[in-house]
Amino acid sequence: MRIQTSVLALEPRNPCPICGVETALAEVEPHPLHAKFEIHGFVCERCGPIKSLVVLRSSHLRAGH
Repeated sequence: MRIQTSVLALEPRNPCPICGVETALAEVEPHPLHAKFEIHGFVCERCGPIKSLVVLRSSHLRAGH
């Protein structure tokens, strides 16, 4: 089981869909239609900007607690 855990740790957590290299969060923008969401843009150092994800805004999550 220790070997499986080590192998999983070496795999990128947020891989580029084109080349498989780890991507980085490059920008965060407010969603144009929904105040509770924002758009996260990711970039790959090899391929450039590659994907965007719509996620709940973290400030709304903290305000609810």
